[in-house]
Formats: sequence, C-alpha cells, structure tokens
Amino acid sequence: MELGTGTAWTAAALVLHNSKREVITYDPCVRAEREAYLDLAGRSRRNRIELRDVPDSCGPRARDPPVQLPFIDSSHDRESVVRAFGAWRDALAPGAIVVFHDYGHPDYPGVREAVLELGLSGRNSEGLFVWRAPP
Repeated sequence: MELGTGTAWTAAALVLHNSKREVITYDPCVRAEREAYLDLAGRSRRNRIELRDVPDSCGPRARDPPVQLPFIDSSHDRESVVRAFGAWRDALAPGAIVVFHDYGHPDYPGVREAVLELGLSGRNSEGLFVWRAPP
C-alpha cells in the first residue's frame, strides 16, 4: 500500500521488484503524467496496481487484505502524517514494515515530528524511517 501516488514511480517500482506483489495506492491529486509512467512498467505489472483517488486518511476498505508494506509519502506535515498512520494502523499485518518517506528532510520536518509523536522506534536510512509492527 502506498499513500501518495504522485507520478506512481514508487508503485511501479514495488510491482517491478516482486512479480506477485499487488499495490493499492492512494492520492486525491491525480497527475496527468501518472498513466504514462505506469505504462512504462508494462501491462501485466500495471494490472497489479490499483489507483484510488481518495485521501490517505480514508483508510482501508472493508475487504482489503492486511497491509504488509505501507509506504507513506503523501502529505508531509505532522498532523496529516499522524492522521494517515492512524487510519491504517489497525489494518497492518503482524510484523508489517512501515516506511515513512522524507524523514529528516529539511523541507518536510512534519514527517519526523509525526514519527516522534507516534512514539515509533525504528531505523532512519537514506531519508526513510522504517518501523516494524509487532508480530
């Protein structure tokens, strides 16, 4: 699951990395170039990406499977990140790996502030904060 589709590069990379992975990605702001980028991944891979043009704070739908790898890269202010994480926390699979993009980026202090407010302990690596849900 990805929060913040943007141009869909991350969604495409996730399905390219694993031939069985399916990605649901959320973003109410649809960028015109998104479909062109998704076409680069190829039709069979593109079919494993579901685009939902709604806010990340909507959370999962009733029949969605537990989320194993949420990639959070939508709004970067503290309040929005906390709200988005809260909407998805109960949908996490046991041991899920949650990735917060732009952690520590000087232009997006809200991501780091949100992680601190949420009390998550994890690892900061190359601008990503990685937290593992309890098993």
